Amino acid sequence: MNARDLVQNGTRKKIGNGKATNIWRDNWIPGNRDGKVTSVRPLNCKIKRVEELICGFRWRIPLVFRTFNRKEAEEILEIPISISGKDDSNYWIHSGNGIYTVNSGYKALCRGTVQYKERREKEAETSIASSYEKQWKWMWRLNVKSKIKHFLWKCLHGLLPVNSLVFKRTHKGDPICGGCGEQEESIEHMFFQCSKAQEVWKMAPLQWDGLREQTGNFQAWWTALLEATCRTEGKEHIELTVNILWQLWKRRNEWQFNAKHRHPWKIIQKALQEWQEQKDVQSKQEIVSEDAVRADEEVDQEEAGWNEIQIRISTKEQDQSNRVGMGIFASTFNNHWVAAWALFDRKTVNQLQSTAEAVKMAIIKARHQQWKEIVVHITSPQLLKMIKERKAKDIKMATLIDDINDLRSLFQKCSFCLDRSLDSRCEAISDYALGIFQDEEWINPQCV
Repeated sequence: MNARDLVQNGTRKKIGNGKATNIWRDNWIPGNRDGKVTSVRPLNCKIKRVEELICGFRWRIPLVFRTFNRKEAEEILEIPISISGKDDSNYWIHSGNGIYTVNSGYKALCRGTVQYKERREKEAETSIASSYEKQWKWMWRLNVKSKIKHFLWKCLHGLLPVNSLVFKRTHKGDPICGGCGEQEESIEHMFFQCSKAQEVWKMAPLQWDGLREQTGNFQAWWTALLEATCRTEGKEHIELTVNILWQLWKRRNEWQFNAKHRHPWKIIQKALQEWQEQKDVQSKQEIVSEDAVRADEEVDQEEAGWNEIQIRISTKEQDQSNRVGMGIFASTFNNHWVAAWALFDRKTVNQLQSTAEAVKMAIIKARHQQWKEIVVHITSPQLLKMIKERKAKDIKMATLIDDINDLRSLFQKCSFCLDRSLDSRCEAISDYALGIFQDEEWINPQCV
């Protein structure tokens, strides 16, 4: 692929007023692979530009459904329309700000090459090979020490130097298990079938009784073990199990090379200790991250003044009606309510997009009230970061982030703060909004 094709394939039209985008030729639908319309053009259809599908900064829903197939129509209706009336622009989908750089182009090309190879490999894979991919994916995600991941990698590749493997490769030594002295020491025997290993598993705080039929093949056993990831605390139980495997291997080496024997309970204790230590390390990292976010939130809160209107937002989705209800509540600094709005819109695939739409509508409502200073409370750290950095994760969010930042320039002061607590008043309004067919507002005349 040459540079021209790379840029063309990675560029989409970001809809502004829709005047410069040809419906049938341009790449403008984010959900489609190449961005182009796939619906068959209806007979006698004369519309050519996206602007013909828009009226009053909203999609002409009946026209969209008449012109496109249902899947594509739903995709189009999820594209935010800019309220600023900006011209359509080109957007590079492989960067956060939509701007092409040589670096982002190189990375996109590398990703495309890797994805192509993965697709080719996937086509040639058997069902067993597919299970191996799952093994690697979850192995590297485990919260265990790096050396234990490397040990597990060797187990899954059949490279752990147990007696049978060493004898097979070098024809030296004894292939028999040094623990029980009864059978050849394979990976499966050392971990599951040896009487010494079975003593350890009997003392373990968790049991995998349903995996006994798989203990003849370590890879099959591991694949079956991964099914536990879908249950409560399943990932943590797998991490503890991996620590037990590691301790079994260490005990085997102790009696193999140093003639030392550890009691089975001490092996379990050591596995529990290392498992808990790793959990504590992860918890501390999460606490540090939470403290950093909280510190940013406190700084933002301290900036709030007595004259600023506090705006809180809530969104609720309803699958049956494909609607999203928005609750917006405005109050003074000392929590006296000023105004409230119940709004409804079409449900989007992305909850973050619905929240961004609600934030935009809240600022528009504040502008209509001619408030000069506002503070918008946002429950999503991800959305707050996008607004402050003016970067979005995709083309749809980019339009909303642009609108939000354009709107904030209309105030003397418009700031945003992280507020993780959901306001009960907002939640009640958003629930109510799911049942209305016309936007409603309540204004407190004493505060206007």
